[in-house]
Amino acid sequence: METQASSTSLYAFIETRVDLEALDQGLVVQIQLSSSRTSHLQRRIVSTTTGSAAFVSQETYSKSCLASASSIYFSELRTFPQSFLWRVLENNKVLEIRSTDLRKNENTKAEATVILQLGFPSAIRRGGVALADDGGDTLTVFVLTKCNELFILTIPNKSLYNTAVEEDSGMSCNTLKPSSFVLSTPHKLIAGSAEQLVVALADGKLLTLNRKESPGGATWQEISYHDGKWGSSLRGLINWQGNNTVRYDGIVLDQNAAIAVDFSPSRTHLLTVCVNHTFKIWNLARSSNVFSMDLLGQRREPQDVPRVMLDAGSPEILRVFEADDAIAGDEYYAITFSPHDGGQFKIWAIRDADQGKLGVRFLHSDDILRPPDPDSDPESKAVWKVADFKIGGGVQGSGMELWLLMRSNKRYKIYNLRFDLVDLPAAWNDNWTLTAMETLGQRQPPQFSLSDPRDASESWLDYLLYPGRYTRSLLETALSVYSSAHKLNTTKDAKASLEERLSLAIMAQVTSQPVREDAESGTPFAQCREAMQQEWGLFYQEVQDLDRMRWQPLTLAFEEHFGMPCLVFTCGCAIIRGCGRLEAVARNTPAALHEFPDLLEVPSIEDRSEQVPKLPSELSILIEGAAAFRRTFSATFRHDCHTLLSSELWQDPLHSVADRIANYYEHCGFAEEVTDSAIDSLKDILGPLGSFEGLTTDHFLAILERLPHLMETEESSLVSSKFGLKILIRGVQEMLNLHAQILFDLLMVVVFIEVEAHEEVLSESNLNTANVFMVLSERLKLYELMQWLAKNVWIGHEEPRKNPGKNGLTVLESLFAADVRPQPLNRQSQSGSLTDTIQDLLVWITGGNDTTMTLDQVLVTVQCNLLKHGDTYLASNFAQFQPSTAWAMYIRGRLHLNLGETTEAALCFQRAAYKISAKQPFPGRNQPNVQESGSEKDQIAQHYHLASAKLLSLEEAENFANGLPKYYTHILHLFQDAAYPSFAGDFARLAIRFTPQSSAEPLAFLLKSLFLSSIQTSDIHAAYTCLVRLPQGEQGRFLPEFVKALLTLPNGPSQLLELPWPADFHPMIDEELASARQSSQMMTGSPSTAPLTRDRRKILAAWRLRQGDFRGAATALYSQLQSQVSQHQKGRQKAGAMTKSKIGGSKLSTEGTVKGNRGVDELYLSLINLMACIESGERETKGEWLLSSADGGKRRVVTIGDVRKGWQKELDRRSLVEGGRWDFGMVVDEMDLG
Repeated sequence: METQASSTSLYAFIETRVDLEALDQGLVVQIQLSSSRTSHLQRRIVSTTTGSAAFVSQETYSKSCLASASSIYFSELRTFPQSFLWRVLENNKVLEIRSTDLRKNENTKAEATVILQLGFPSAIRRGGVALADDGGDTLTVFVLTKCNELFILTIPNKSLYNTAVEEDSGMSCNTLKPSSFVLSTPHKLIAGSAEQLVVALADGKLLTLNRKESPGGATWQEISYHDGKWGSSLRGLINWQGNNTVRYDGIVLDQNAAIAVDFSPSRTHLLTVCVNHTFKIWNLARSSNVFSMDLLGQRREPQDVPRVMLDAGSPEILRVFEADDAIAGDEYYAITFSPHDGGQFKIWAIRDADQGKLGVRFLHSDDILRPPDPDSDPESKAVWKVADFKIGGGVQGSGMELWLLMRSNKRYKIYNLRFDLVDLPAAWNDNWTLTAMETLGQRQPPQFSLSDPRDASESWLDYLLYPGRYTRSLLETALSVYSSAHKLNTTKDAKASLEERLSLAIMAQVTSQPVREDAESGTPFAQCREAMQQEWGLFYQEVQDLDRMRWQPLTLAFEEHFGMPCLVFTCGCAIIRGCGRLEAVARNTPAALHEFPDLLEVPSIEDRSEQVPKLPSELSILIEGAAAFRRTFSATFRHDCHTLLSSELWQDPLHSVADRIANYYEHCGFAEEVTDSAIDSLKDILGPLGSFEGLTTDHFLAILERLPHLMETEESSLVSSKFGLKILIRGVQEMLNLHAQILFDLLMVVVFIEVEAHEEVLSESNLNTANVFMVLSERLKLYELMQWLAKNVWIGHEEPRKNPGKNGLTVLESLFAADVRPQPLNRQSQSGSLTDTIQDLLVWITGGNDTTMTLDQVLVTVQCNLLKHGDTYLASNFAQFQPSTAWAMYIRGRLHLNLGETTEAALCFQRAAYKISAKQPFPGRNQPNVQESGSEKDQIAQHYHLASAKLLSLEEAENFANGLPKYYTHILHLFQDAAYPSFAGDFARLAIRFTPQSSAEPLAFLLKSLFLSSIQTSDIHAAYTCLVRLPQGEQGRFLPEFVKALLTLPNGPSQLLELPWPADFHPMIDEELASARQSSQMMTGSPSTAPLTRDRRKILAAWRLRQGDFRGAATALYSQLQSQVSQHQKGRQKAGAMTKSKIGGSKLSTEGTVKGNRGVDELYLSLINLMACIESGERETKGEWLLSSADGGKRRVVTIGDVRKGWQKELDRRSLVEGGRWDFGMVVDEMDLG
């Protein structure tokens, strides 16, 4: 009986793709091997930026980045790493190995992010790579080259650890050339273990290599197997070529050559599929063939064999599996596939292989198991072939899975069949499900829109540099190919970022085109925008050509223990996971959901009993209709709807819901853009639901119920590896975009129905459009937030933001992904666990299971993280999502402060002051580590510390919810640390205003802060006020700084004299001025300090005179006079020395000499007048002044007569000078003066 899968299949799985770019910089280790028996490993660490290489053509890109063969080896051990992806590169001369583990134990600190690239002296044969483990922590790699050399590499698992990249991890390599390779060419390897290897030879023989330990070292024992016929040995000696041979990979394969090989579970038998369409079993102990039969059980004549010979290059067509106790007496099973007779699978039950046909039989021999037809259209010319398949899972033959990869040229489909072994034919008919392809990389590129204020470059860069969509090396190569095709010189911009070089290349090509002047071409600006869109489109074609090369499927891999299927591509891999609850409805057609209601593990039961349960097929109709309605929009209309909706979502509503819907409808232009055909199409699709009249609120709420709501609460000891985080983020991006698109489509339908549908239609239906609009809007806000987190790359303060497209961590991965642990695998497969973890992450972003966590708190927490890490670029971009709460306003002020926007920062801080300083519910996520036994003050500080993502220290957090003075003091510190004294002073005044006078210590601190800020801003009156209000013990400390700052001002001395100083300040000021005079008096010989000395003494004299201290004022003036006279004498001596050198040779000039020093004149006259005011008794008995050091430091009485005498002497000197009698402090002959 022929069993054919149904033509309608349900999408129950979805692929999550990731590229194979290095996870860390500088962790690519290249090792070059030689042909010697014991190869010396020439190890080199490639320290390059992740994916930074650019290739000049598609050929070079294909050679270096695209694998010719690749697969994933899953170790039977449960150590980390456990899965190893290998691929062959560089014209088959390089074997690359990396770890693809998604998770690890929480106690494992190291990450397996190292990539090993093993270079071989000659090309690797197809099928010439096999991996095995030794039962410990070492991986054994067998590699067969076209020179018939067998390389055996021993690689410790720690070689892939990022912590051991600089160390010699103990890798070793041995080279063998078995004697059998001389007579026959090897073409395929399969490893039974690290000590057992099977080689399929071209002449049909099998060769086993068994590792034996000996005193001289390990050796490999060769055992050859053949069918025992005399022709077998003859074919090995003579190179026969004819109808019974095929040519593959440069060698001629005999019809008995094995093209698929596998071990029995006990490793006692070897199962093979040969070129001649036969299935054979070999007994390894007896070295003999014990069973042989045609794959389809047919008896074929020798002349018929050439027509059914298999393609040696086809993927594996044999799989061995166990199903203990499924059928009594069966030891194990094998499944084979034959492409002939319409393509058939056969299940072989092996009870006792050594009994030949008595011990091996077909299971379900009466049923013809054909693969599903991916294209049931009879007119289709596509030819689909089975490319690969895997089988496994289940207990006692129940719950088994068959994964099937089918290809047609560049297209492929992945099928899954869950079955019980004994009831396989029944399941074969109805239980096939499909895997949906990832759509993230296939999203529609930017389209030209006249209403878009951004230029084409900005839109295209956002699209191309979206994290995970394209690798950096691909974009670099596309740029190189594009530049070469258009003869653009990009060498001068080589140091610019990729983003800049892309923009410059496109702009250079656009500007090279002439401007058309005809009327139809439009303005030069319009021509430029159009040409830029066209050039970006051409560049995108280059990107697409390279990208299609990346995603060509090679093999299907399946980890049986955890149930994780993987698809390996030429430059990437995809983890196949189960569809989420909403994904399952959105990915399938209503017909498929209606036909197979039991295949999806996503029941449509709502939490609220008053809701009428909706079938998945009903929800699919609504989703499909909304999507079709959106697809009728023009690019401009779609852009306007998205732009205006984003503005609508994040603004505080000022109107009723009905008015908001009407305004949105009008501003977007629904009336002009939505055509009658679009309306009719929407009604037709919604027809099974009753069109518009049949829609209910429950239809929309049932869809929203399928969005993730709660997290798994079971504790997990697992954490995601770096590769696992990469997969997780990619899955989140895919799910986010799908969910957001569905919500947007539904909202468009609601807006249209609310405005366009007649009142009688709405009155007859149970659809509350206002309620649905509000619920959808709130959900869209969440998803717009999460999309922003998933697309923006985290840079932080440690590295300048030169390239937003750089392969770095997204904000989502940096802030949230590491907190979500993978779910344990004790209840479900890893394929299902990955989907649950993705949904858990979506829930965790929006607060997790904490019902008290609001969206506003999530938004502020994200902003705090961005500010904490110094990424002001992203923080500025994210500010558009910030709410208007006091806590958010404070964080907005921190952002403005970081940007140097001090006025805006001060306004934000003031707006937040009253609410944030009062006791209120704690912001942010409730943390379990808060010590409830502490004081209320400590709890508040702890909560603010955690709510700010530790942007606030515990000490800073104590200033919140603790009154205005504390809050303003905190803001004061912020401005002080940022070196903005004027704003620091403003908030110091506010803090002083609200600080009680009884709080002496806080008030004194604020006065000090205001004093220092006022000094820095030269606000003398404010500084004076603070100074006189300081405690007496502090006034003396700050007075010198005040005086110093005051005297630096142009009108400082006059202000010092005019300020109403209290009496207790007078001696301190006098002492300060006098000490400054004495310290500067020692520098009287320095011309640069002379003006300062003069001013200070003059100011001191003025201060004493102001206080009525004539004697003290005279003392200050006399000291200044001494300094001036001393300086003039030194000046005359220097001038005299210069004059002596010129006597007799030049005429001396008296210019500048006959002119008196006005400063000296003023000092003499002022001092004489001042001393005349002093009482004669005091003047003669107490008038002692300390002279300068030039006088030997002696003290003597100075009277008014002494001063007048000095003044007269100065006048006489000037008279001599005017009369021609020089006095430069030197001896001059009279004849010379005459």
